[in-house]
Amino acid sequence: MVSELANFATHTLNGIQYGFILFLIASGLTIILGILDVLNLAHGELYAVGAYVAFSVFGYVSGAFANPEGVVGLAAFLALSLLAAVVAAAVLIPLGILLEALFLRPLYERDEVYQLVLTFGLLLILKDVNKLVWGPRPVRAQDIYSGINAIPAAEFVGLTFPTFKIVIIGVGATVVVGLFYFFNRTKTGRIIRATAIDREMATAIGVSTDRTFTLVFAMGAFFAGFAGAMALPQSNANLAMGANPLVLSFVIIVIGGLGSLRGAFVGAMIVGVLSRWAIWQYPPAEIAAPFAIMALILLVKPNGLFGTWGETA
Repeated sequence: MVSELANFATHTLNGIQYGFILFLIASGLTIILGILDVLNLAHGELYAVGAYVAFSVFGYVSGAFANPEGVVGLAAFLALSLLAAVVAAAVLIPLGILLEALFLRPLYERDEVYQLVLTFGLLLILKDVNKLVWGPRPVRAQDIYSGINAIPAAEFVGLTFPTFKIVIIGVGATVVVGLFYFFNRTKTGRIIRATAIDREMATAIGVSTDRTFTLVFAMGAFFAGFAGAMALPQSNANLAMGANPLVLSFVIIVIGGLGSLRGAFVGAMIVGVLSRWAIWQYPPAEIAAPFAIMALILLVKPNGLFGTWGETA
């Protein structure tokens, strides 16, 4: 009985940390969809770019953290991981600005089909850029230096749980609080929400929609890159890594409600925990579980768990 409870708690914590990674991805997609009305199919590749950039940061900086034997300690590893995530997210900001200004802005008044085709083209371009810069084979942060073959574990509420996953939960919770504070308490956040509710009225009172849209897309790219960098140390960066997070982000958005940041958080937690419970009890159900809960919620609440962005962000 105690063993079962411990397994349940461990897999639940795994689901929570996975849910925070999914929220970082889905929040960026939700922000872009809620404000710009653009379903960005290239969002998963921005996630992949973040992971690849973080890998390069590991390569350039790891030597400064290693001891004479080339081993990186736990504290240094955690610091290096967070540094790589911040740098990767920062790199995605100008990339997001560039993509929005050059490609998306001319298509805002066009039919959604044009936007879908464009973002699908951007997906393919970013994938080829990743292949050109980092090569066709998967890369891992652990491949850069010796000494870290497994992320060390620590005691957490009576359980032995990977230290880095605890860090992800802490960082993810901080980002959630920061995002809700930004959109509900800051002037810029309120301007963004006002633009989402009534674009014409926001323009009439002097809000620059071009600047707002650029800021929003840059924010979406920032969180996608940050998520990719945070996911790198416990997985790898590869050319196919953007597809699964993109699909799960769509599932999360549908579960939570189109354009709802609060819904994205709740949906990410549901998908993260259910997928890890499925791995524990019946691994083949890992893929089906998120879609099953999405179908169930759509039957009960066709608009998702929460309202639109402008109503219940």
